[in-house]
Amino acid sequence: GKVYVGNDLWHMRSLCFTDKPDFLIGNSYGKYIQRDTRYKGEEFEVPLIRIGFPIFDRHHQHRATTLGYEGMMSVVTQLTNAVLEQLDKETIGMGTTDYNFDLVR
Repeated sequence: GKVYVGNDLWHMRSLCFTDKPDFLIGNSYGKYIQRDTRYKGEEFEVPLIRIGFPIFDRHHQHRATTLGYEGMMSVVTQLTNAVLEQLDKETIGMGTTDYNFDLVR
């Protein structure tokens, strides 16, 4: 990976268009990046996983623990569920892409 020191969300937004990450981990302000990438086309959308502070647009998520063992278990659970949700979205086509559309994982 690359590290960009001293840059802002506008630079991150530009990177989402040029480098197309699988997902973006951030606070509520990242929803604008998700919206902007989706506006270019659904295949360009960079999903946002809301972790951190501030979280304004989700009920009580600002209270989620992210430090220590319990916090890391919570973060890993959120990341895993986001990846599985994206996998479901990509494999929902009946008879075409549903080869990995499982009920239990």
